[in-house]
Amino acid sequence: MKLLHRVFFPLLFTVLLMACGPLSAQTADDASSETPPPAGSTVITSDELHSDQQNHISIFTGNVVTVGTNFRMTCQEMTVFFTNDNKVNKIVATGNVVITQPDRVTHCGHAEYFRETDTFVLTDQPVIFDHKNEIHGNQITIERTTQKMTVEGGRSKVIISNDSMGSAKPSPTSTDKK
Repeated sequence: MKLLHRVFFPLLFTVLLMACGPLSAQTADDASSETPPPAGSTVITSDELHSDQQNHISIFTGNVVTVGTNFRMTCQEMTVFFTNDNKVNKIVATGNVVITQPDRVTHCGHAEYFRETDTFVLTDQPVIFDHKNEIHGNQITIERTTQKMTVEGGRSKVIISNDSMGSAKPSPTSTDKK
């Protein structure tokens, strides 16, 4: 069964989806192989898909796996809102959202992407693991084009690993001086 939706889900931080080609329905066995999709494509697998072309919306539910160039996202439900000319307008992912990229993993309960501003908004206990560093907050907003990030809605917490700080030389003590 072929679906002729064009789905594009921008990469997080550098990130999420890029313009993609036609999607084909796949079984869970097909998804487990997770061979990278053709360049510029994104493959979405789920237990169910409900698509309403008249209202320009597709809802993927149950074990949703989205695989694109240099990223993989899993969640329990993903709703894609399209423009009248079938381009992605907004994406909402909910339920144990995990976005994996080289050297970066993001966890949250709710993630939204807005095409018009090329922005991601992560809520419901978002945390980003970037190399050995961590960013926690109530709401993390990422502007893809400028690579700006804002953490708001409460106290933020950033954990910077010693490896990221570089090697510091110990300061000389009075006993070191002769």
